[in-house]
Amino acid sequence: MIENIAIIVLAFLTQLNVASDGNGIDHMLDQFIETESINEYLSNDNWDAYRNISEGQEQISPLPYKVSDDEIEINSDSAIAFDVGTDYVLYSKDVKKKLPIASLSKIVTALVVLEKSDLNDVVTISRSAFEVPGKKERLFVGEKITVDNLLKMMLVSSNNIAASALGEHSGGDIESFIELMNQKVEFLGLEDTVFYNPTGLDQKDVNVSTAYDVAQLVDYALEEPIIWEYSRIKDVKISSLDGRTNHWVKNTNQLLGKLEDVVGGKTGFTDIAGQCLVLITNNSSDNQVITVVLNAEDRFLQTQRLKNWIWKNYQW
Repeated sequence: MIENIAIIVLAFLTQLNVASDGNGIDHMLDQFIETESINEYLSNDNWDAYRNISEGQEQISPLPYKVSDDEIEINSDSAIAFDVGTDYVLYSKDVKKKLPIASLSKIVTALVVLEKSDLNDVVTISRSAFEVPGKKERLFVGEKITVDNLLKMMLVSSNNIAASALGEHSGGDIESFIELMNQKVEFLGLEDTVFYNPTGLDQKDVNVSTAYDVAQLVDYALEEPIIWEYSRIKDVKISSLDGRTNHWVKNTNQLLGKLEDVVGGKTGFTDIAGQCLVLITNNSSDNQVITVVLNAEDRFLQTQRLKNWIWKNYQW
């Protein structure tokens, strides 16, 4: 408790040089106290930026503070907006509710693939990977294609064959790969997340997580910029190793090209999970915010509403 109080005091002392309207500290203090989940963040060794300060980090990002009384209701089962610089929750709705996350699962698939495989590795599409439901995009059994190209297909168009083929290659078999996925989230302390496949498809058991866990996962995954670089590609031609087969891949994220400040994102949809979306955006001052909506009424509309509300109602 004493350590937590010291960290909070340090955080607010840091703001003395950045509050310009005379009321900035009051705004931040009110918002800080009113955030019900803040103690969870202060007690979480994996994610608390302010705890890292106490362990020798020299700089700290300014705490965002609310500058208006405007409220917003997001039409989704669960949602969160998360400031990357401070681990500060800007908006929350049932953030600990366990829900299926569909293809948001592919963020973890990508992380494990990047750890276990080289981008230049060659993968042969197996019959079992080909038979996974979803878009075929002219992939065929026996086709040889690089890990890099399969990663693009998975992150751009959410291709399930690509995800399964990557899992088989990087894990040796799907079961071993799923074990690696679960080991990764266990290592990250994401206690409410579990995977049963690398795709996010509705199967006998479905991949589940929470908006809170997904936000933390994305925060960690920002350390792999290639994931978000590929997720921003609007459309791309991908070729097999021999160059004889071309795959025309289009992004599933309808906010690309519509919003100018997108760092990256990932869509997800199944009948059970509904519409899901992760989006990372920057404002004009390069503050970065992660938004997550799970089972949203219209994932693109709700995410855009939430993003606009954040940039309008918070200052850093």
